[in-house]
Amino acid sequence: MGFMMLTIIFVILSAGFEKIRDTALALFIALFTLAQFFFNFGPNTTTFVLPSEVFPTRFRSTAHGISAASGKLGAIIATFGFNQLVEIGGADGEHAFLPQTLGIFAGIMFLGFLTTFWIPETKGKSLEEICDEIENSDKK
Repeated sequence: MGFMMLTIIFVILSAGFEKIRDTALALFIALFTLAQFFFNFGPNTTTFVLPSEVFPTRFRSTAHGISAASGKLGAIIATFGFNQLVEIGGADGEHAFLPQTLGIFAGIMFLGFLTTFWIPETKGKSLEEICDEIENSDKK
């Protein structure tokens, strides 16, 4: 749900950035606040909860560490990369490419939404049950 809501929010911000910024500052603040909530509700939570549940027991700590490091690396690249991208075509500190960057974010959030369907369901299962299912599927 977090990824889908972020997709919707970023599409709205991207499509109507100039108009929302210039005429409806309260709406802009509300959308930004909702985006922060859904970042923490969706993608942020999944980065540390899911790895501890879906990896086989014998690889869990190593795989969780690799997942965490990958997430941090992605955050660093996105922070610096998109910061440079926003400045394209701008003069005197204007963020001329910001609406397009928000559109790119919407696409990335949609891809995140689609990939969540590949994650095995762990609700109501013990770690041993999950581990057995993963190991048995590897043998097939």
